[in-house]
Amino acid sequence: METLKRSMLSFLHMIKHYWGLAINHTIQGCVSSGWLETSAYTFPWSLKGLRMIILLACIAVLCGLLYGYNEGVIAGAYEPIKAEFEFSAYWGGLLVASLSIGGLIGAYLSAYLSDKFGRRSTVIIAALFFITGAVLSSVAQDLFILTFARSLIGMGIGLSSMAGPQYVSEIAPRKIRGRMLGAFQFMISFGVLIGYLSNLITLDLGYSAEAINRWQFMFLLSAIPAAFLLFGIWSAPESPRWLVMAKRSAEAEAVFEKIEPTRSVAWVKGNVKRIEEDLAEVADQKGGWLDLINPRNRPITSFCVFTFLFQQLSGINAVILYAPELFGDLGFSEEASRLSATVGLGAALALAAAASLLLIDRVGRRPLMVYGLPACALSQFLIVGGFLMGDGIGTALSVSGLCLYVTSYSLSMGPLPWVYMSEVFPNYLRAKGMVVAVTVNWVFTFLVVFGFPKLNQLFTITEIFLFFAICCCIGTVYAIRRAPETKGVSLEDIYELFHKGGSKTAEGPVAGE
Repeated sequence: METLKRSMLSFLHMIKHYWGLAINHTIQGCVSSGWLETSAYTFPWSLKGLRMIILLACIAVLCGLLYGYNEGVIAGAYEPIKAEFEFSAYWGGLLVASLSIGGLIGAYLSAYLSDKFGRRSTVIIAALFFITGAVLSSVAQDLFILTFARSLIGMGIGLSSMAGPQYVSEIAPRKIRGRMLGAFQFMISFGVLIGYLSNLITLDLGYSAEAINRWQFMFLLSAIPAAFLLFGIWSAPESPRWLVMAKRSAEAEAVFEKIEPTRSVAWVKGNVKRIEEDLAEVADQKGGWLDLINPRNRPITSFCVFTFLFQQLSGINAVILYAPELFGDLGFSEEASRLSATVGLGAALALAAAASLLLIDRVGRRPLMVYGLPACALSQFLIVGGFLMGDGIGTALSVSGLCLYVTSYSLSMGPLPWVYMSEVFPNYLRAKGMVVAVTVNWVFTFLVVFGFPKLNQLFTITEIFLFFAICCCIGTVYAIRRAPETKGVSLEDIYELFHKGGSKTAEGPVAGE
């Protein structure tokens, strides 16, 4: 037992050592490449403070990586699972959509856990769900256990999809807050790409149950980043804003000093005092669910709900989860060619998501949404036109439309709902408001994922994508009328943007005006 204990401690120290090296090399690479500027004007933090910021952001956005991987991996795992269990179309849809069911449950749990025990503790619980679900799905011997295991992973995603962005938004300095929140979506997209790559790399493992099953190995891989998430978040500080809400202002000051060590004591105390004053202004409000729809908060809630609604009705999950089938309809007959094309689509998704990290704090939130949605609509029309034209030029047109769609989505409707959700709600309602927004996300994810195979039988693929294109057009009109600009605005001031005639950082209208 003592030998095992020493071995475990040595392993943990090794992870900590290489984790620190990775963060240091990341900082040096970002600074040398110009991605992070260290001048007093653009980035007034020492490298010590920057190391802490990037460490915290990396821990939080690992939630996004796990989200994306577990979404993407099912695209290629579906066929080998079906070959082994020989299930019906109904059970197949339920297996794919089980992630959404767990995500919905996790989103509701996150409201209580995040406010009661803190954002950090919620991420710890999410990591445990990820690990348990990954291990259980890799040893499942029947479809029911596999579906249950996928639901556990979904619960981890539901918890982390709220607590992760919330943690980042409350701990990151405002100058890079949008970039860090956009990193959450990038990690989702990058995770999808890794899932697609695992589909292709493990293709030679085949479907035989005599050796390790291909799909079991793919599911087990997600336990690795989940373990890093658990270790990292365990040693990270709690959100300073939650600490103030929990009447632990001294601890909040200590966290601010770690994040921005070059700041003066007066700045730290002033920052904490401002949060206290913001909370005091709403002390008479209990922060219940009904407060989300009172006249003052209704514009904020409705904006977040509609933003996630248009995100899902753009059809992204139909494309991500059923990409191999879509390429099969386009004439990619061999499984290897379908999976290779899917990897290419995932690469476009991830590259565009990486670009959004630079654009979201430079261009702003509103322009990306106003121009991104019509770009998504245009790409959907190209997909429809390609399917109508048939093989040859039609196939090339549809593939181009798919690539343009995932690129436009990753630059706009991919990160923006998560960024807005984490920014616009007041402190006392942020957890519950984010739950409502994420719930809309999961409900419509389930409807799209579970219903797409059946819709594909009732309607043609062109009719389905035409519906998605029309939704993007409606979303464009909504964005022009309601999307605010929150770039460079403090969390405490963003709330007031929804009740004034203009934005401090943009000329566009304010949501709900």
